[in-house]
Amino acid sequence: MKVSERTLSSRFSRRLFLATAVAMLVAGVISLVITLAEFNAGLTPYLVNKAEAVTTKVKLDIEYALDAGVPFSRLRGIDSYIEDLVQEHHEIIDIRLVSADEAEDAPDVVTVVDRNEDKTIISGAIDSLAGVGAVILGQGTSVQTISSDIVSDGQVVAQVWADIDRDYVNSKMVSVFFDTLVILIAVSLVAMEVIVVIYGSHLAAPFQMVETAVQQRASGFFGIYYIGSRHGRLERFVQTLNQSQANLRDRVDLLMAKGGAVVEPLQEFVRRHQISSKSSGPGASIIDARIPMFVFCFAEELQKSFLPLFVAEYYSESDLFSRSIMQGLPISAFMFVVAVCTPFAGKLVDRFGNKPLFIAGLVPAIAGYLVCSTASSANEIVFGRSLTAIGYAVITISCQSYIAAVIDAKNRARGMAIFVGVLMTATMCGTAIGAILADWLGYKPVFLVATGLALVAGVLGWFMLSQDLPKPEVKLSAGEVKRSPVTVLARNRQFILIILFCAIPAKVILTGFLYLFVPIYLASLDATQSEIGRVMMLYSLIIIPLSPLASRFADQMGKNLWVVIISTVLSGIVLLGLYQSPHVAGVLLVVAALGVVHSFLKAPLIVAAMEAAEKSPDITRTGALSLLRTSERIGSVIGPVVVAALLVTLSFGQVAALLGATVAALGIIMAILTMSQKSNRDNGTLHA
Repeated sequence: MKVSERTLSSRFSRRLFLATAVAMLVAGVISLVITLAEFNAGLTPYLVNKAEAVTTKVKLDIEYALDAGVPFSRLRGIDSYIEDLVQEHHEIIDIRLVSADEAEDAPDVVTVVDRNEDKTIISGAIDSLAGVGAVILGQGTSVQTISSDIVSDGQVVAQVWADIDRDYVNSKMVSVFFDTLVILIAVSLVAMEVIVVIYGSHLAAPFQMVETAVQQRASGFFGIYYIGSRHGRLERFVQTLNQSQANLRDRVDLLMAKGGAVVEPLQEFVRRHQISSKSSGPGASIIDARIPMFVFCFAEELQKSFLPLFVAEYYSESDLFSRSIMQGLPISAFMFVVAVCTPFAGKLVDRFGNKPLFIAGLVPAIAGYLVCSTASSANEIVFGRSLTAIGYAVITISCQSYIAAVIDAKNRARGMAIFVGVLMTATMCGTAIGAILADWLGYKPVFLVATGLALVAGVLGWFMLSQDLPKPEVKLSAGEVKRSPVTVLARNRQFILIILFCAIPAKVILTGFLYLFVPIYLASLDATQSEIGRVMMLYSLIIIPLSPLASRFADQMGKNLWVVIISTVLSGIVLLGLYQSPHVAGVLLVVAALGVVHSFLKAPLIVAAMEAAEKSPDITRTGALSLLRTSERIGSVIGPVVVAALLVTLSFGQVAALLGATVAALGIIMAILTMSQKSNRDNGTLHA
């Protein structure tokens, strides 16, 4: 019975998600095609008007010269004049001055011209999609002839022809295509998060409730079965079972009231089948924390792609440090405050509970967003980010502790992969959407959007988070006094090694390289804000699907520590790819490779640290997690400062190579120390 129900539930969920994915894919493709066609149709009149204005200008200038008495055949400087106009107006590829005789052979329709016949595969494919959309919508794909007659003494002596540059159109359509694609991916991921929560609470939970009731009845439990707060058909089915149990209890009570020899057997029947007992509900679930955490982290990640550029725009001589240092200071200040606040946040969560702390953390977070939205100097931006960091520390440790409380030891890596997956999904969506919003609206309005999303997260957290969590377990020997996690774990050699050689380097790469180095480097390569956001989002986009697979692999191998060590070495090697490679494509490849490597690092790192912490007594899961997060923040603080300082004296390629070589070396040292520790442990066992 149990196996078949589980198979039915699994089959239903698989079909549901497959149907949803197919529907979103079809809708996304249709949206892309129609968007490109509409954009192309809207851009064409603008280009025609622009070309007509340019040809009219040339016509008027030449007619002025002709009216002044200069013969048309003796006009000088026309070529350089036209060349300057073509360089000034990127929408036009060519302007030609033709005589009246040549003008008679002008075509009725001139299709826009390619400046470069070697069109890229991407721009060609996007152009084809726009053409398909134009056919669907019944729109034309060509523009009218763009020409102006040059008249002298009432006769047409020449014409000015202008050709619109198809490369310009293609470049705009490529940008629109990727912006639309990013928005569709973000919306799809948000939709999937919502579907997961709705499926878990409205479909999976009711079926599990029925399954539990049927199994309890089959096992001989005739008490009161758990019913959720909803009133659907499945709940009514369980209510029917409860009613039959109530009828049974009434009959037993009636027989016992009559007394006699049946009383003792009936009492045994009541005790064995627990007909007056109530079954407990399912309690808290990971599902409860997914959406509130996702919405808040989405709000927080909106500024990731432009924060260094935002600081540079508002930098003034009165700010604390030089421009290059100030560009990395808000990131370092944010991480420093998070590092300082995380241990206190962990203690507050253990004392007051996850839900109250989640709500309380929104107050400083929103205050920080509002400060940044009104900032007039880099110092104010640093202060605003520091305020938000207080709320971020409280909220993330609250959610991480919440998830750790409701998962069992056998599925820790998968449970932490859910936490990492939600963070990565929010990071990808927030980074990409924030870049687009900054491109469209400017930097400051993005922080107002973050404020609104944080308020939504608060409402969701209030209604969805449960306070019915298992109490933190404290392992104390007889007569032992409770000590702080720092004191206990400072003596845990394996935990310290993981922190120093794996956790901190990973955060240095994340904040120093991805959050600071990549935006500044891409801006120096003339990438637009939207392009920067798209490159940065690729990191999270890769981690989202790969992280669960990597975590399952780590669980099956049972070697979380070695997965972490190998990933640390590889993450350093990946950065070497930017040495003497000043191209946007090179940065894109390195960020993609880093995403693959970090997919095998994030969740196993948390599990490896928790496994090491469990070897020490007097440690709660929240205490171990908060100390891990605090230690990681050291790398987050160091990363931007170190990278910013190196960029003052070294080139971008040299900084990436130096950072990568250092991280790879630390990973190799960790491998040597781990093997040495294992060898010593084996020798000690042998001698014993």
